[in-house]
Amino acid sequence: MIVSYALDGFRGASARSTVVLSTSTSRIARFEHFISIHPYHWHDDLMKLYLIRHGETVDNVAGLFAGVRDSALTNYGVDQARCLGEHFSKRGIKVTHLFASPLQRAVKTAEAVLKAQYTLPDVNSNAGTATLQIVQVAELVEQDFGFYEGKPVSSRRQSDNSNPAFVDAESKESLAKRADAFLDQHLVPLINRHERNAAASGLHVVVVSHGIFLSHLWRRLLVRLPKKSLTVAPEVTAARGNLILEHLGGWSNTGYLELALTRDDMEETSRKASAGEAAPLPQGLAEDLALPTPEPPVQGADAVVPLNILKPKSSDASPMTAVRILRGWSTAILAVDNKQHLVGLKRQRGGIGRLAHDAGQKKLDAFFKRQKPG
Repeated sequence: MIVSYALDGFRGASARSTVVLSTSTSRIARFEHFISIHPYHWHDDLMKLYLIRHGETVDNVAGLFAGVRDSALTNYGVDQARCLGEHFSKRGIKVTHLFASPLQRAVKTAEAVLKAQYTLPDVNSNAGTATLQIVQVAELVEQDFGFYEGKPVSSRRQSDNSNPAFVDAESKESLAKRADAFLDQHLVPLINRHERNAAASGLHVVVVSHGIFLSHLWRRLLVRLPKKSLTVAPEVTAARGNLILEHLGGWSNTGYLELALTRDDMEETSRKASAGEAAPLPQGLAEDLALPTPEPPVQGADAVVPLNILKPKSSDASPMTAVRILRGWSTAILAVDNKQHLVGLKRQRGGIGRLAHDAGQKKLDAFFKRQKPG
């Protein structure tokens, strides 16, 4: 069934668009309700999730492998993070939960989001706590490149086990396990509490991490979504064409994936639960979603690495362990690698924008600006 809607709820943009939805009457009703909501005021049964990559770093500019290596933000990276925080504030997004990798490039980016939140009225009214805080989670760090940490991305590595200093890159299996740990210990419990608390307000969850890890986090979240429960905003399809859901592409610096999760009809969900109609565990991501699985190029600045460089000798197969399917929830992809906040942002002149940020240094523009008399 094809239904036409005015998508005022998608990223605040008013446009007449066509959405292809499931033929399920209950799901159509839920999405009619979903997209009729004012873009900045979400109802109790909605959750917005933002998966954000950190700002530009010194190692990004230098073209070096930057995994667990704690590379600092450049001045331009700090400006990117500031624009991101201001963008969220201008959109009226009141963050309720803020998670970040403990590496400084992610923490500093999260701090910019947090700082901008306090320009919003009643910023913590939905958070359920006195103060919004950054929760640093070790599982959110970037892939460990082992022996190649800090080495040029342009180099094509030949695994040399004879070198006593050689340590292989972290496997995709390890990355998937870390992603599962974050989902199981942090995100899924939020959803569980939200389901149990009828008085809970809508959630706005921000996760600041790294390009390669975010790709794995998205794929492990995708495993948990019920079949036929995912839709893509028409503007995303118009801008990017048909998506291969397993491989959405790379994350630019401060680019983000925006998702909206909404609860389906509760009576139908309760009926299925009472009847014991448990959702089946996936036998494999591609099989569960009936999607092709081509190997994509790796994209993004500290994620722009040829696959033959990153691929470790250990097994890359993602572990398909038992996971909790998010039964009763539908998900919409509202934005992929959103960089709207960077429009008009210019790098500082004279190479200053590429330098490591020093909170005490002045911008070049401010340095040359003449002080007005009086």
